[in-house]
Amino acid sequence: METIIEAINVFKHFTGRKPGQVIKACDDISFSIQKGKTLGLVGESGCGKTTVGRVLIRLLDPDSGSVLYRGADLVELTPKEVRPLRKNFQMIFQDSRAAFNPRMRVYDTLKESLRLYRALKAREVRDEIKNLTSRVNLHRGLLYHFVGNLSGGELKRLDIARALSIHPEFIIADEPLALLDMAIQSQIVNLLLQVQQEENTAILFISHDLKMVRMLSHTVAVMYRGKIVEYAPKTLITENPLHPYTVYLWDPRSSDFYVRFFENGCVYKNSCRLFHKKGFPLMCSEKQPKLLEYERGHFVACHFAK
Repeated sequence: METIIEAINVFKHFTGRKPGQVIKACDDISFSIQKGKTLGLVGESGCGKTTVGRVLIRLLDPDSGSVLYRGADLVELTPKEVRPLRKNFQMIFQDSRAAFNPRMRVYDTLKESLRLYRALKAREVRDEIKNLTSRVNLHRGLLYHFVGNLSGGELKRLDIARALSIHPEFIIADEPLALLDMAIQSQIVNLLLQVQQEENTAILFISHDLKMVRMLSHTVAVMYRGKIVEYAPKTLITENPLHPYTVYLWDPRSSDFYVRFFENGCVYKNSCRLFHKKGFPLMCSEKQPKLLEYERGHFVACHFAK
């Protein structure tokens, strides 16, 4: 199956507010997404999910590693060389209000992306904008309103419409269902499934909603503090989770233990009930487990995964 985007040993660290503090947003991240498939990325707030998405499309430059788009390493390209490729990948932003100019009108916002990446005549642009607003259930009466006057849900739908307007090969959907009511959420989910089926789009679906991740994803990657701790096809990871953190995500009642140890060693040990039951083994305190394949297609980073 054709691979659209692939991350290979990607690192992205930030400097914290305290002297000498390092925030490891991406710490040796590797995965791939095939054409027409969805990778669900889940984890707690602040674990680095959004940073991963931004690095994949070069909104952020990684500290090291490679990001391959159809085999071409985006990290090695200059911003000028990346610009023509941006028509092939788009992002639905978590903070939609920060993604728009509040003084632009809705119509002009959508027209801008169409004029940049698609050679359409004026009438075709008008027809396409009407079609886009209808697809995402954005009222046409809002087309000449200023973006800054839209509600949170209306902004989210505008963000999705802009991403779909140029028919990208790869979409990063960063919490695309946030701020939407249940009726609109179901419409957006159906829209993403329809777009993927019709256009064979690859999607990175970032969400806290595990029900939606199960519904939309073909493969699931679980992140914790900048690391992927489990990576497997949806069926395997939901029916037989091997990492303690994944078990906790599927059933939060399964773990409530929390201690404070030093930062080295396994990133999850402070919250791991298995670490407590095993008597605080030194290997967990001193050595970060590698992401290893325990069964076909099922990767886990845990010393006691079996």
